[in-house]
Amino acid sequence: MMGVLFVLGLAVTYSIIGVITSLTGAVFGALLQNPIVIVFVALILITLSLSMFGVYEFKLPDKIVAKAGGAKGGYYGAFFMGLTMGIVAAPCIGPFVLGLVTYVASKQDALFGFVMFFVLAIGLGTPYLFLAIFSGKIKNLPRAGEWMQGVEHIFGLVLVGMAIYFLLPLFPSEVSGYILPIYMILAGIYILFFEKKASNVKAFKIFRTAFSIILIAVAVYNLIPSKSAGVDWQPYSEAALANLNSRGVIIDFYADWCIPCKELDAFTFSDPEVIKLSGEFDTYKADLTKSLAPEVASLREKFNIIGVPTVLILNSKGEEKERITGFVTAEEFIQIISSVN
Repeated sequence: MMGVLFVLGLAVTYSIIGVITSLTGAVFGALLQNPIVIVFVALILITLSLSMFGVYEFKLPDKIVAKAGGAKGGYYGAFFMGLTMGIVAAPCIGPFVLGLVTYVASKQDALFGFVMFFVLAIGLGTPYLFLAIFSGKIKNLPRAGEWMQGVEHIFGLVLVGMAIYFLLPLFPSEVSGYILPIYMILAGIYILFFEKKASNVKAFKIFRTAFSIILIAVAVYNLIPSKSAGVDWQPYSEAALANLNSRGVIIDFYADWCIPCKELDAFTFSDPEVIKLSGEFDTYKADLTKSLAPEVASLREKFNIIGVPTVLILNSKGEEKERITGFVTAEEFIQIISSVN
């Protein structure tokens, strides 16, 4: 029971972080439209990845760690220690947690943020739960050694990949789709053939090999061109909107860094019924990735776009009838556009 309370305390702390990060995601998303901020975030992730390779040690002051992690007694003590474990664990998982914060903030979904950090906490706390249950078997657990350094190297490569992901909007669209898969292939090859840490530990070697193969396979799959069905979007222009032809208009305001925007394309705008109904509208996509451009700033001001994704549905007179912010399912989108004349 004390082990369970300890893990729940840990989960509460990280879940709160996830929810707060998600609720402020709109602010973060708006900032991410600025290339300077994008580069800054990428530099943070790369800097954090260096700690995974042992370039420096990510560590809080010893006094704070000692105060937060001091031994407490009883069930309340176990729960309290779980609440403060995030501080104690910072030297080990701090860089990864900050990387996850960046990802959750960009998604702007409070439930998603809660679940992601709750699951992270459960994963972090499960070994402690097993230690509590099988405390008599502690002497049989594997010792920390080179295999831990190998795991840190893998997390370091993951953080570099996240940095590349956030930098993608700054590259020309002709090449941006190839950069991350190519990095994944190179990272997989490095882990498979050049990462020598704990090569004598059979279990870790099997994990490392399987992880590398999966990484390379996913990258190759993403390099294969796909021709999935979707809404027939046209680039937005003032001239197009000025010439309404007795049809409604759908305008999808998106950015290349926006994860919910990609979810709309993958799960909502690819639905056959959505595609069919959208044929009754003039459909346009407005790219807000490069917010420093004067025309983009003007567009955001004209339509009062605070964050992305934002989808405007106009009637045949050009009047705004519906405004969608964030991800919606195909069923929800169908219901919304069906009510617009």
